[in-house]
Amino acid sequence: MLNARFFIAIALALVYLVAVPGTSLIRAAVSGDALTLRVSFGTPMLWLSTAIIVLIIFGLWKRFAWAWWLGIAAAGFQLVRMGLWVSQHYSLSRLPGEGTLLVLGLLVAFLVLMLLPGMRMACRR
Repeated sequence: MLNARFFIAIALALVYLVAVPGTSLIRAAVSGDALTLRVSFGTPMLWLSTAIIVLIIFGLWKRFAWAWWLGIAAAGFQLVRMGLWVSQHYSLSRLPGEGTLLVLGLLVAFLVLMLLPGMRMACRR
């Protein structure tokens, strides 16, 4: 059961990696018959968050204790940032789009999964 939780946590982090930095860093543009990739190097915060997500995924795979702490801190930090942004730009009469709600749901699910009993104790290295 605990192994399944780790795989689900890693899968959630991978989906977050594809959903947030992946779509912002590499944009696929279909023009005619050709598929071109444009890489954006002008967003250092996205590169930093990508590196942190990759570190969390690697650390959880190897069950390092620092990865558990980094995952909790990063998910909490992103939830606070997104919560403040959503509260400033949206209201109950005008809800955010599906993409924003998907990212919020991924972060909440990852955080809840990481806080389940036994997850921290399994990261002992």
